[in-house]
Amino acid sequence: MKVCIVYDSKHGTTEKVAEAIREAIEKYASVEVKRASNVETLKDCELIIIGTPIYYERPLKSVLEFLEKHSAELEDKKTAVFIVCFAVAFGSLVRWHIQNHYIKPLVEKIPGEIIGTLVLKGGIGSVSEGEIEKAKRWAIKLLDF
Repeated sequence: MKVCIVYDSKHGTTEKVAEAIREAIEKYASVEVKRASNVETLKDCELIIIGTPIYYERPLKSVLEFLEKHSAELEDKKTAVFIVCFAVAFGSLVRWHIQNHYIKPLVEKIPGEIIGTLVLKGGIGSVSEGEIEKAKRWAIKLLDF
């Protein structure tokens, strides 16, 4: 199986998560990691994992543009989405907000099968080892779909 991890990152936090996911699944699948603006085609990818931080209450523009540009290619692909945001620190009080303002704008642009979403707590340039481990476990489970 070929997995493509597509992400963007402002201060390196989402990049750390993307690389950790690669590390976790590369023994089970062929993995390619690219910034959203550097993706030319998804032709050979069977699973696409998309990651973005949340800045100013929205996913990065480059990731949204990637989804628009590659919409046709995503139609017959399995896709998963992860976000990194600080709002998770507020717990269940903001769960609805995270789903409707952070996750929903991403998944609405994906025409293919969405097999998973993940919300990670992170700040500017930092993400805990616990969140990294959570992302690794999540990614390994995605391979079973």
